[in-house]
Amino acid sequence: MRAAVAGLVAALVAALAAAVPAVAHVDVLPTRVADGQATEFTVRVPVERDVPTRAVTVRVPAQVTVFAVGEPPPGWRVAERRSTDGRIVAVTWSGGSIGVGRFQDFSILGTPFGEGTAIWESDQVYADGLVKPWTETPDPEGTSSPETGPEDPGPASAVEVVAADELVIAGESGDDGSGAAIWLGVIAIGIAGLAALGVGLLWSTRPVSLPEDEDSA
Repeated sequence: MRAAVAGLVAALVAALAAAVPAVAHVDVLPTRVADGQATEFTVRVPVERDVPTRAVTVRVPAQVTVFAVGEPPPGWRVAERRSTDGRIVAVTWSGGSIGVGRFQDFSILGTPFGEGTAIWESDQVYADGLVKPWTETPDPEGTSSPETGPEDPGPASAVEVVAADELVIAGESGDDGSGAAIWLGVIAIGIAGLAALGVGLLWSTRPVSLPEDEDSA
């Protein structure tokens, strides 16, 4: 019985964990935005190698107009590259450090125009001078391809631009990473409930030891 309960708990935990997509590359969030609606985009930069990250450059898709860049985190500085017409076409954060096994979020404000897929290409600069280009075809939604090497191109980040009423119908208000937090909360609750259930089953099947009759002493 104990083995059966343990197997059930392990299977359910694995299923819950599989429901949370793995995100490990340079990503731009939210992954779905409304056409014509000003949006705060978060550039999330994790460190996949055993070397810290010292800089990252993100190129702005043609269908997104960036009108402001957030204050950089402490220790970082930010620089914008503009086209001849004054449009911001790239943003670079540098001067700081993202440690091994850590990540850092940077923010920009922009408005997407035109429904479709906006591709955000980026370059991640490591402390040893190697540059990882994130310029290949984006991963399918909900997946994350394995690391290909410190200088081999990896998948760019994709943001779907949809009609505003489509987001309302779907009940979405943007995905800034809170969806993952909700899933983690669900998993934690599920694990706690399963653990309690397992303990209850184990106690219910445990032999009961009754106290000896005083007269038999």
